[in-house]
Amino acid sequence: MAKMKIKAKEKKGVVKVKAMFTSLMADKEEAVKKGISPSYIRYIVAKVKDAVVYEVTMSGFMSENPLVKFEFKGKKGDKIAFTTIDNDNKTETETEKIK
Repeated sequence: MAKMKIKAKEKKGVVKVKAMFTSLMADKEEAVKKGISPSYIRYIVAKVKDAVVYEVTMSGFMSENPLVKFEFKGKKGDKIAFTTIDNDNKTETETEKIK
């Protein structure tokens, strides 16, 4: 399952987010080469107060340990929650306070 490192900082009403997800991102072909089972993140969503601020569908063709960066209008003190779903439909959620 994906481990997450999240940084979210607000400046002048704009929140800049950097999030790295620890995952092999090994699709079927890559898994066969490495002798492991396929494992990759297929969906990521970020929410603040139940409002979606970032959403992406991925595949095993992404690079290992994907890094995402984005901005949105927000404020300091709110919490941003990332949820990932992998190819086995396992879900993981992590939250971080906006600084």
